[in-house]
Amino acid sequence: MDDSAGRWLPELEESPAADLTVRALLGHQSGINRDGADSDYWQQLHDFPDRDALIALCRADAVFPQNQFFKYSNMGYSLLGLIIEAASGQTYEDYVAAHITGPLTLTDLGPELPPEREPELAAGHSGRLAGNDARRVLPSSDTRAMAAATGFYGTAEDVTAYLAAHAPGRAELLTDASKRLMQRKESEISRPVKRWYGLGFIIDEIGGRTVVGHSGGFPGHITQSWLDPESGLAVSVLTNCLGGPATEWATNLIKLIDLAVHAPEKKTADVPGFDLKTYTGRFATDWGAFDVVDLAGRLVSLMPQGDPAFSATELTVVDADTLMPEPQAGFGAVGEPFRFQRTATGDIEWVRQGGGRAWPVAAYRERVGLAPLSPRGRTGERSA
Repeated sequence: MDDSAGRWLPELEESPAADLTVRALLGHQSGINRDGADSDYWQQLHDFPDRDALIALCRADAVFPQNQFFKYSNMGYSLLGLIIEAASGQTYEDYVAAHITGPLTLTDLGPELPPEREPELAAGHSGRLAGNDARRVLPSSDTRAMAAATGFYGTAEDVTAYLAAHAPGRAELLTDASKRLMQRKESEISRPVKRWYGLGFIIDEIGGRTVVGHSGGFPGHITQSWLDPESGLAVSVLTNCLGGPATEWATNLIKLIDLAVHAPEKKTADVPGFDLKTYTGRFATDWGAFDVVDLAGRLVSLMPQGDPAFSATELTVVDADTLMPEPQAGFGAVGEPFRFQRTATGDIEWVRQGGGRAWPVAAYRERVGLAPLSPRGRTGERSA
């Protein structure tokens, strides 16, 4: 951890970067510039730097003295990749396969997407400056000497499997002592919101949980992945557009899980003998959509956006076609029952609450002339 970059990378001799320690690089405390003097590779205006170009970019004067400020740096993490190669005698890609994806048997995770797997990639898309702007498809990029900084291609399944290996008691990758070091608060970050950084992990608090993980940005992709080390819960959201709400979705997924796990005791008992799943679904109106969900044996209505706790309303089964919301104050149709109309086969035709009808999403789309939603297959994305 106290080795200098110059020990392993003699090309940095007589530059400020030569004295940067591995620990400072891991914790983004090196003070080195973020992306180099010309970072238009992020806009795909030219290639990512090769080794010689990267070394040249890193030889520039530091922005801050070492260990003065947290300053996120892709240049710093790219140097860590070169140090791994020098110390191990392996390429970065081979080292990852031997020490990370191999031991975890993860076949859909890696630093550079093999050309033959390109058709499996969820194509990245540009952001929008205005709401009606068309998104442009952005091709994938070879990150060359910056692979250690730019992240992995992968699926949410493999990313969460990797994160879960950082929970205490898992021995495939690291000792528990090393995990504690990675997950300890090394730096406090106050903007745009208060959170912390360890060694390679962002540290945040969601509800009563302390979580570790990372956000990621790559041309055409925005991602967010979290691990609760105490419970082993891992969540990963991969979006294939710039501006994708990955952090919001990942955070709210954890809040939704907490809503089920830490629910208060029901105030009113359901009438017995009815299957809760016969009431569940997503229902749409001209004003939007809402869900009726079974959360660990409790029926709850939710709005499918934002913090689920803000819109959650406990529902009690009255009979086969009626649910009663818990009494509460509010601007909506609080306290008014949900009444279900069913087909001859028992499927939900519509539900009326507060006087207005809502239809299952597929039925609503058909009645207003919208195309059916198509199911999506399993795809890979870039998780930086």
